[in-house]
Amino acid sequence: MKGNGKDFRTRKYAMNGTTSAAVTAAAGRLRAKEAAEIVPLLTPVNLALTFALAITVIAAVLVTFFNVHSAHVIGNTVYTNDEMTEYVQQGTFGDNTFMLSLLYHDRTVEDLAFVESIDVQMLNPVEINVIVKEKDLTGYINAGDGNIYVDEDGRVIERSMKTIYGVPRIDGLEVEEAVKGEKVVVDNPFGLSAALHALHTMKKYDISVSYLSTDPSANVTIDLGDIDVVLGQDENYDLKLSRLAGLMPELEGRSGVINLMTYTSEKNIMILQKKR
Repeated sequence: MKGNGKDFRTRKYAMNGTTSAAVTAAAGRLRAKEAAEIVPLLTPVNLALTFALAITVIAAVLVTFFNVHSAHVIGNTVYTNDEMTEYVQQGTFGDNTFMLSLLYHDRTVEDLAFVESIDVQMLNPVEINVIVKEKDLTGYINAGDGNIYVDEDGRVIERSMKTIYGVPRIDGLEVEEAVKGEKVVVDNPFGLSAALHALHTMKKYDISVSYLSTDPSANVTIDLGDIDVVLGQDENYDLKLSRLAGLMPELEGRSGVINLMTYTSEKNIMILQKKR
């Protein structure tokens, strides 16, 4: 009987080992089958189709939900809000907030005479900011057939029939040649230099004028409405204009002439005289 029990246990263990091996083999075959079924899904064609589908979905979302409903224009003085909005919204993607933010990311502008660059910022899917950086115009000289706009160095920025509010006119000069990007050629270069220096210094002290003039001796006179200020030649402009800026509140509503041709740090009295 003991021998028979031992044989039984031996046969039982043998059967258990055989069963375990069979189960392991079956599991291995199942995993191999699953892997064989998965691998074909990662083919180049399937990957390309998946990518194309994703792009299509993204494009559909952009077209459907990213449309301009509101545009805020900032920094423009020459062109109106409507003109700037119409400019950036022209073309195929003109109504898409996302595409506009890509197309006009601090973009240099060539076809708007007085604009240097435009930057479109997407505030949300339906709202944008249009930030305009205009060219720095120091003044302009009327040349008969148009206005010659110049920078602080006298280089020609643009020739235009447009008169831009806030840009001073420089009188007393005759334009002989005006090439865009080059220094304007005038009959009185010393007068032009003095006028540009005066305008640059006035900007420093926040003094605004509609126009100023220069004479053949390069003396500059600025117009403050009912008051003319004779600055004289190109010397001590910083001293004269800093002092004038401090007196501006007291000159409000008054008229006359202030002659500063001989004004210095020692002779520092300003007198408002009646116009002759």
